[in-house]
Amino acid sequence: MRTFIITGLLIVGILGLPRPSTTVTMSIVTVTAYSYNSCRAPNYGVTSSGQRVKEGIVALSRDVEDSLNLQFGNRVLLHGLGVFEFSDRMASHWRNKADIFLESVSQARRFGVKRHVVLVKLV
Repeated sequence: MRTFIITGLLIVGILGLPRPSTTVTMSIVTVTAYSYNSCRAPNYGVTSSGQRVKEGIVALSRDVEDSLNLQFGNRVLLHGLGVFEFSDRMASHWRNKADIFLESVSQARRFGVKRHVVLVKLV
């Protein structure tokens, strides 16, 4: 810290410290995986954002969406799992949950449940 005295006034300033370039917002979630079969019902396989489901998207519980101030299209990092695009919403009764899409039902079953995963909003 450097102190400057200018014409009798005391001005205290911090010089040379870098400003943060990124904001990190995070939440602890339980992660599961989902898939769908070849059902041909209308709108089956379409996310809340209107996109078709595909690998690389994540559905989040509404409390996580609200607490991280997420909007469709935002990217989130699930620690140890990778970066996903927020494109889908889960049913309103779920809390602290993330659901990633996998192509096959067997992959989703093998994925199982991952508890206490850190989800970070990427800015």
